[in-house]
Amino acid sequence: MNPERAWTSIELAAAAALILGIIGCAIGIAVSGAAVYRAWLCAYLFCLGLPLGAVSLILVHDLTGGAWMGSARPALAAAAVTMPLATLAGVPVLIGLGAVYPWPVTGSSNRWYLNTGFFILRYAIDFAVWNAAAAYALWAPRGLAVGVPPRLRWASAIGLLLLAYTAGFASIDWVLSLDPHFWSAIFPMILGTHWFNTCLAVALTAVAVSPSGVLERSHLRDLASILLATVIFWAYVEFCQFLIVWEENLSHEIPWYLRRIADDWRGVTWFIAIAGFFLPFALLLSDKRRRAWTIDGPHFLGEAVHHAVLDPRDGRTLLAAVKTGHLGPTVYRSTDAGTTWRE
Repeated sequence: MNPERAWTSIELAAAAALILGIIGCAIGIAVSGAAVYRAWLCAYLFCLGLPLGAVSLILVHDLTGGAWMGSARPALAAAAVTMPLATLAGVPVLIGLGAVYPWPVTGSSNRWYLNTGFFILRYAIDFAVWNAAAAYALWAPRGLAVGVPPRLRWASAIGLLLLAYTAGFASIDWVLSLDPHFWSAIFPMILGTHWFNTCLAVALTAVAVSPSGVLERSHLRDLASILLATVIFWAYVEFCQFLIVWEENLSHEIPWYLRRIADDWRGVTWFIAIAGFFLPFALLLSDKRRRAWTIDGPHFLGEAVHHAVLDPRDGRTLLAAVKTGHLGPTVYRSTDAGTTWRE
């Protein structure tokens, strides 16, 4: 490090925020340690989404490709490199486990899972898996817009599966166990999508503020399309969980939502709905190309189209898996973005 190098304004602001944060935490622990641990959990879960989402997106690109990675990789790599610090940030919550969660003090009906020793073991497993995946995402041979060589794609696929399983159980451990009587099989998808959207929104913002000479508009549109799809999916799984709980109306489940729509928290709930879905949905649909859709066809009239994929190599070739009445399962190909199709 050069001792004569002047600090940038961003570095000075970060250092000042660090000092203020340390002072604030010290004062908070002296006044109410339990409140500090709970606030730390919220900050930890938010920050964890940046490296987790970045690593997931890099591994997804290894399997699917896409020119958009040429613009997104610097931001995603910067997020992925924070994985060690982000995962270590869970240690203070472990220290204050009894102040944050009820089950270390009162116990739980599923003690075999919700106990301090097993909780810490699962955290250690998550720490190892997530940091190994981040190392692979950063150090495996890749180009700026090209994923790993074909011989390594199996590793990317296994890495994605491990990330999905560990992130799913982490969402149960860190959030769902705040209320040991509430259970939802959809919740891991809710928090996982939240983490993914957090990272993707930050990456999209970083790409959008790039200098005009560097910015690729097509990459920006591709990233916006991915975020639009995941924002819609987040709203879908959130509503599914709410609908199931409302429909069942079970006394041990409905308090989860009753507390969140009570007078003191109703404004926060509406803010999450507006800022998490309605506002980004409107902004991501504001592109001129999305307002100029045309309808042609019909194609495959009376036939079932099970899958349709776009070849990322040229952005125009489409493949569709169709079950026809006379030929059975058939793959159709279009080289003009779906205008015409051939078997």
